[in-house]
Amino acid sequence: MTIAVDFDGVIHAYSKGWQNGTIYDAPMPGALDGLNELMKRDAVFIHTSRDPQAVALWIVEKLGITATWEMEGARPHEFWNDRGRVLVTNRKLPATVYIDDRGLRFESWEQTMAVLDAS
Repeated sequence: MTIAVDFDGVIHAYSKGWQNGTIYDAPMPGALDGLNELMKRDAVFIHTSRDPQAVALWIVEKLGITATWEMEGARPHEFWNDRGRVLVTNRKLPATVYIDDRGLRFESWEQTMAVLDAS
């Protein structure tokens, strides 16, 4: 299985919003243990709208987890199946589960529009 994890609000606390792309916060409580547990069972990649290299280096520094990223100009990954390290990408690769703090579960367009209108 492959698990996709959003960066901001799930791994990075993201208490001040985007802040022009600066990664300024500490990890979310439990992020290290959670990622380590996921990596024991499944391949894990992290998706973000931030610079993948900056996020990967932050993960190595703050969490001590081996990380790699999709380098600009390199052939992008089609899948991620490596359990020994996380991939950081700004693309959403195929995954069994997406873990995201801002997800909206789609059931129907009627339900989706009602939830958005209520926000």
